[in-house]
Amino acid sequence: MDDILAALRADEPTLSEVDDGVRRFVDLAREVHRALEVVILEGPGSLAAVADRVTRNSRELAEVMRRMVDDAHAGETARRAEDLAVAAQREHLLYQTVQDFRRAARDTINGGD
Repeated sequence: MDDILAALRADEPTLSEVDDGVRRFVDLAREVHRALEVVILEGPGSLAAVADRVTRNSRELAEVMRRMVDDAHAGETARRAEDLAVAAQREHLLYQTVQDFRRAARDTINGGD
């Protein structure tokens, strides 16, 4: 995700770098989503709620990143500044949510939920 956003921030993104980053991101995101689904289905309710927020925030970031990648391929720059701002905001929110998940998981493991 960081590699993709860094490549997209360039005045003229290198599309091969963007595409490579997207492929890696998609592969890793699938693994993360599968793991979160297991937590949601089999874990305690307190952890499932946080895992669901991680999934939702990840999906919302992926949506804006997908639009940015499509625009980069089309040479479209009209939404670029706005999309970069939205992506930064969603990236920060996802980071916070992942931190919340880590704390909740640690509390569950240490305290038994």
